[in-house]
Amino acid sequence: MAATCVRPSPLTMFWCYCFYITTFLTLVHGDRVMNKIYVDIQGDMACFKRFNGTHEIGCTSGFYGNSGVIHVIQNQSDLQWVYDKGPHKPYVLAIPPQFLTPQVLKQAEDSGKVSGIVVMVEENFNPQVLGEFSGESHCPNSELDLYKASFPEYSGYCEKNPWNPDGTSFLFMSWNFPVFLVDNQTSIDYIKQYYEDFNKPDVNGEPQPWPLLCMELNSNMFGTTNTEVCMRRSNLAGSQLHHVNFCDPLSDRNILAALNPMNASVELPEKSVTVVAARMDATSMFDNISPGANSAVSGLVTLLVAADALNRHKDAKVESSTKNILFVLFQGESWDYIGSSRMVWDMARGEFPFKYQENLSDQMSQINLTHIEHFIELNQVGEGMRATDSLLFLHTDPVSNSDPQISSETKKLLTLLQTSSSVANSSVTLEEVNAKIPLPPASFQSFLKKENISGTVITDHKEGFKNQFYQSIFDDYKNVKYEADGGASDRYHKHISHVASALATTLYTILTDEVKPITVNETLADTLLYCYMQNISCEMFRKFGEKISPSFFNEKPAKMYVSVGENNGLTYLTEKILAGLVGEKVDLDSDSCKVTSRYSVYQLFYSASIDNGTCFQSTVRGTVAQSPAFSIEGYDWQSGEYSTWTESGWQMTGLMIYLKPSVGEEVGLVCGGVVSVLLSLGVVYFMNSRADIIFGLPTPPAAC
Repeated sequence: MAATCVRPSPLTMFWCYCFYITTFLTLVHGDRVMNKIYVDIQGDMACFKRFNGTHEIGCTSGFYGNSGVIHVIQNQSDLQWVYDKGPHKPYVLAIPPQFLTPQVLKQAEDSGKVSGIVVMVEENFNPQVLGEFSGESHCPNSELDLYKASFPEYSGYCEKNPWNPDGTSFLFMSWNFPVFLVDNQTSIDYIKQYYEDFNKPDVNGEPQPWPLLCMELNSNMFGTTNTEVCMRRSNLAGSQLHHVNFCDPLSDRNILAALNPMNASVELPEKSVTVVAARMDATSMFDNISPGANSAVSGLVTLLVAADALNRHKDAKVESSTKNILFVLFQGESWDYIGSSRMVWDMARGEFPFKYQENLSDQMSQINLTHIEHFIELNQVGEGMRATDSLLFLHTDPVSNSDPQISSETKKLLTLLQTSSSVANSSVTLEEVNAKIPLPPASFQSFLKKENISGTVITDHKEGFKNQFYQSIFDDYKNVKYEADGGASDRYHKHISHVASALATTLYTILTDEVKPITVNETLADTLLYCYMQNISCEMFRKFGEKISPSFFNEKPAKMYVSVGENNGLTYLTEKILAGLVGEKVDLDSDSCKVTSRYSVYQLFYSASIDNGTCFQSTVRGTVAQSPAFSIEGYDWQSGEYSTWTESGWQMTGLMIYLKPSVGEEVGLVCGGVVSVLLSLGVVYFMNSRADIIFGLPTPPAAC
């Protein structure tokens, strides 16, 4: 039988053609076309969605991102040009910080011509030109205010006398387009230069022709509506193979440390514990930036420095005292007192710091509200500096002070604080606030909802906050006038040291009934302020944080946001630092320096970078800082009893700029491509059908 030659089909020849072209392009190692079209710029600080029991706040892009023609805004007339004359909608507005206001965003949203906003903060920008820039409301945490429901005579105080007079409530608004913050100068220069080259209207205000510079903003949020809906969807999705994380509760860990060990084998007397508290969280509108210099770091560092000083001055009188000091750092206080309300809830159930364990001899004592003698809270103490000294204010609760016994105990505490400041020669004046004025927003309120307790909130403000950048991106080291390079001439770390000295002297007297000036380590104060407020990649943080991912360390301020889960690197780092300050070194290697039980009186922390390896034994430990609302079966999300804040899930955020041709040119390119493909198919078919003539192929023999 004769062999049969089969002519390739047109489709086969077409795919062979494609294969050879693809192989050729692969071998020449050409740049990706995408890299020639798009330029990535800084896109890690996006406004994102958060939810509570009733509504949502924040921003989101579409599923595939939002795109628009870039228009750089320098003044009000630039905005009006977009709304009145701009023919190339949608636009992405690139604005300076002074234009980041509810009014500007509302106007952009109502215009229907804006698909996104980029806020450009240049390296030399001076936030003082803003005058005020607080995204918080006039009355922070007002929904869970101590006085709101039960004490109407005090509930209206903040409305008439705002604690945060510079508040805009910007943080609690919802927008239907993405908003990004860009502070990388190279990225800002790219935007401005390309805008000048392609987009800037001519001298007559006429728009430029295509091509134009455009930007794509990607920050699609998975969550929607409110916490109840979002959590229900997350729970349903959790049973699916491809889990979508719609939202998670805002949560982390509180940190606590007892000055003297508390062993459950020894009964803890009532009113024997003085709680010294501060918050360690702040927030802002954007991801990856929440410096909280005055709102959080000032109190946090003061507490750490005071704890270190008191521990170094620990003597036989302190160790044998029937009283104790409990240092507590709360997480999530910016979002309706998450950490403090959880601590109180656990105390009320008899499960603080954990549920009692049967048949375990070495465990920490249970602590409840009846054990608390005094409550001292450090709340925004950073802006109390004056020309030669410092002035801080002592706030008390008028409701609990209506009890004569509590009033007497509180008066003694305030007098002791004022006297101790003089004894310690700290140059801090502590002034009592009118006893009829209710407490400012403070963690202490969570405790007073359940029990009348003697206590005070120490602040740098008598009435309205001095901090005009409260809960914003500009509450940084510049806001509190800290000079890291100033060394001995820096006044701010001295101010914090003096406050810590007055506090430590007070606590020593509470423990021993003796007056003794307690000096603090000013170098420690300076180091901690620098590390938290300016450079988390500092030497101290790297020594204590060797187990944290290297990506955590960069030469930027610490991110004080509470976030979700219990994997916050900054919380872990702070816990280890506190353990190093109030603990003692024990002779154990890295293998032996391990916690055998989280219930034990002492916990162990190992740092390989300190003295070639050091094991610290201390009473420091973390406890859950998540709202009780997420642990109560069938909780009413709209009851307003506990915080209900959650954070939306998202996959990625990013910004890209690119040149976009006119619509006509785009249509022409697509049509040209279609025509090219059709012509290619026609040519292949023609050549295949006449291959014997074109290529001189012999006529195949007939099949037998």
